[in-house]
Amino acid sequence: MSWALSCLQLTQFYDNVTLYTDSASAGMLIDKLKLPYAEVVCNLDKLNKYDPGLWALAKIDTYQQQEKPFLHVDGDVFIWKAFDQNLLSGDLIAQNKEAATDYYEKIMLALETSLSYFPQEIIDDRNSNKLIYAFNAGILGGNDIPFFKEYTSKAFEFVERNAETLGKINLANFNIFFEQYLFYCLAKIKKNKVSLLDNNLHDDNGYRGFGDFHEVPHNRQYLHLLGTYKRNRRVCNQMAFTLRKYYPDYYYRIVQLFRDNQLPLVRDYYYWLPAKKDEDLLARYHLYNGEFYHTNNSTDVKNDAIFFEFPRTKILKEYFNQRRPVDHHEKAEVLIKDVTLFENSINDILTTKFAQIDKESLYQRDIICTRYIENVFGSKGTIYQRSFVASDNIEIVDPGFDWTLLDVEADSMTMKMEKVIASGDEPVKLVVIPECDKTGYSLILADELDVSLLQLLAKPFSVAAILVEIAKEFDEEELKNAYADFEHLIFGRIKLALLNRLVKLI
Repeated sequence: MSWALSCLQLTQFYDNVTLYTDSASAGMLIDKLKLPYAEVVCNLDKLNKYDPGLWALAKIDTYQQQEKPFLHVDGDVFIWKAFDQNLLSGDLIAQNKEAATDYYEKIMLALETSLSYFPQEIIDDRNSNKLIYAFNAGILGGNDIPFFKEYTSKAFEFVERNAETLGKINLANFNIFFEQYLFYCLAKIKKNKVSLLDNNLHDDNGYRGFGDFHEVPHNRQYLHLLGTYKRNRRVCNQMAFTLRKYYPDYYYRIVQLFRDNQLPLVRDYYYWLPAKKDEDLLARYHLYNGEFYHTNNSTDVKNDAIFFEFPRTKILKEYFNQRRPVDHHEKAEVLIKDVTLFENSINDILTTKFAQIDKESLYQRDIICTRYIENVFGSKGTIYQRSFVASDNIEIVDPGFDWTLLDVEADSMTMKMEKVIASGDEPVKLVVIPECDKTGYSLILADELDVSLLQLLAKPFSVAAILVEIAKEFDEEELKNAYADFEHLIFGRIKLALLNRLVKLI
């Protein structure tokens, strides 16, 4: 879905988008998905001799093949406007400059311990005793073809002269250094100017807003799912919904590939639909993609009786049973009791209230809500007149701890438990949202301000009225001096509520 959305957005602005690929990927992206590349160069099978963990070598090889000015765009980069011509005229082009944190410094130290060869440009930069800098290669290219010939030659040499020691290192981390760091070091020593899409200096883990699909196209026109964004389920869902919003035919073609191959989707919205082909799914999408819910056309497909398996309770019990000695032993009983009560409350909600909800109405809710934020905030002149009401059927529960933290896939179990225990220091409220997938529900953490907004919107309110009412909960003098910050805060909470389907536009 990411590759499809990236390609389709690029072809909105450029006629000459070329895919460099291997035969397996060509079979998927071209033969099955039918993505509209102007040209396909299928010559990357030659890289099969390398460990697949060296994923950046395919990019290096593609840079090396270029004989005229070019811009390489990653398959997780999405644009909503053409690149500035001044940027494209640069000798060298990159997304932005980034500064390495201690994390990347430690990685580099580990590489220096294990690898036997480093390019002289990297050695010189390390001897300067300065911070590690790099150029992010979400986009990379330029007009200086001789530079790219030299750079890519050095990158391959960096890899190949360490062939005997690559088994000692984390290859995923190495990619960053033979692509982005080497590019920086060579450009620096040659004193080449690098034109940047984003002139802000980012920490390597400090990219904020690069996964905000709800802000396109009115507020952001460039996104890049770098780093942990790829492992953030909320961001990935929003990316998928964005593909469905702009290119539903491609979205349902991909869904149908999973159905045809009997491969489960993480969030399968379609398992209960009688439709058998992507054309049927697409037709259903167009039927529901209107301004109003389909109550007059309802097939009354209720949620199946769900056998709730208490997943978090099981995780917690296994965690404490396996710890020798048991970490946080004094809290084990309290934690297990709280998570069991919490999941009992979810089970009750699922089997009583949510089981009665028409799946089709939830399906249409998810289709329609992708337009809400753009409809409200896309035109500044009408924001204050738009009105909302709290969504039907959401439930608020208040466990002793934030159990959504167990669902964060990027964290280790030990890190999850530390965060869960720390969450018990403050009151916790979680919103349970009905879903039409197999789980039947999702969870979102809400603070006092979120809860106040939901309570206020038990009946319809305009944005202007919401600001007036919530302002009553703040100090009047402080608001006088920082009203713009207050408004920005409330706008942000409204966006999150819309994004998480806690409120709906009326």
